[in-house]
Amino acid sequence: MYIFDGILILTTLVSTIFYMSKDKIDKKYIAYAILFNLLVIVIHSFIGYIKWQIIPIYVLGFLLVLLGNVKLSKKLLRILFISFYTFILIASMALLYVFPMSDIPNPSGQYIIGTRDFIIEDQDRLELYTEDSLDTREFAFRMWYPTDSTSQQVVSKWIGNLSVSRGLAGSIGLPSFILDQISQINSNSYVNAPLSLQEDSYPVVIISHGWGGFMSLHTDLAEELSSRGYVVVSIDHTYGSVATNLGDRIAIQNQDALPDRSEANFLSAANQLVYTYAGDISKTLDYLESENDITSDAFFKGKLDLDHIGLIGHSTGGGADVAVALNDDRITALLGLDAWVEPISSEEIEKGLSIPAIFLRSETWEEGLNNANLYDLILNSDQAELYQIDGTTHSDFSMAYMFSPLMSMIGYTGSLNSDYLLQMQKDVMNVFFDQHLKGIIDQNIDLSLYEELKNIELS
Repeated sequence: MYIFDGILILTTLVSTIFYMSKDKIDKKYIAYAILFNLLVIVIHSFIGYIKWQIIPIYVLGFLLVLLGNVKLSKKLLRILFISFYTFILIASMALLYVFPMSDIPNPSGQYIIGTRDFIIEDQDRLELYTEDSLDTREFAFRMWYPTDSTSQQVVSKWIGNLSVSRGLAGSIGLPSFILDQISQINSNSYVNAPLSLQEDSYPVVIISHGWGGFMSLHTDLAEELSSRGYVVVSIDHTYGSVATNLGDRIAIQNQDALPDRSEANFLSAANQLVYTYAGDISKTLDYLESENDITSDAFFKGKLDLDHIGLIGHSTGGGADVAVALNDDRITALLGLDAWVEPISSEEIEKGLSIPAIFLRSETWEEGLNNANLYDLILNSDQAELYQIDGTTHSDFSMAYMFSPLMSMIGYTGSLNSDYLLQMQKDVMNVFFDQHLKGIIDQNIDLSLYEELKNIELS
């Protein structure tokens, strides 16, 4: 995509130079340059994605067409004209860098990846975050899975929903259009590709995003696992997600679902939110069981290894994972990313986890009220460990690195290189789930090489 942007910027620059050199260049060559620039603009608008950062250059191109026969005679006017054009070109190039349309990191596994979206209505639960008291709970999820064939399949968009990118921009405090371009970024997955038959069945990992997240915010982890032979499900927790596509409507995050910490009802509202997420996870597990029924015509029938199910949860999603795993024996292993367990009652925390669990904590969560329940949970559990990644923020457990290089500068993400940090998280995840869901010890991954990854001993 940047090739098209570069060609457009170059042709606009050349056309401008030709126009400013009218006294030295034949008029027909100037006309050719301007018309060629116009052609590039038209082609760019159809082949490339019309990003807001490049719109000023479109304006410059059309302005050259309008001013093609106008001679700038006064020196001051020429200087102002050149300065204006130079400023616009530099500004557009800077904006393309600051708000890029980057590629999603490639997964490391052997499989190509297929993906499908689902919408689930849970008629056994009332929707707590709408005004209609008779509404039932409805949510969406995306599945990634191994495939062997992608012929005639369309590449899936990473987000593909402008409501999500605009909701994200608003949550960061930016103008709504600033992140529009990320809604058009391609993933590494293919829509509705056939399921690979190389294995008899595939272990399952379910991902839950945090408050204000969305189901594709952890696509990097989902694609990594799927490429290594897992079926991955990521849930869009309606009204906790920035925006959920429910087919006939877009459900926007309900800000009232989680009041300010200073409010008297904060913890009760937080508890309700965590258990709403947990209900979505439990319903997803029920759905996967029906989808796996070998007597059905379902896409995944008989191919899901539901004896080996892992959970990954960030923040509120991590708390929901714990809430489910404490009481549901279908869960085999749990990976928490700044898991928000503060809203879970002490009675539940005291049960402890009976499954292998790793909790990764960001440095910014080293202090805070969440640690009281987190420490008690780990001490009450049989096989739970806590690690802290120094140099990180809460948002580093997401794909915030795709938004802008500014994320680190404004403190939204931490000081670690995003590629390095992602590889660290992938290595922890791969080692953990390969061991506990596949029974494989990967000798090629050495976690001791990551000096920022520190085991926290509790006593």
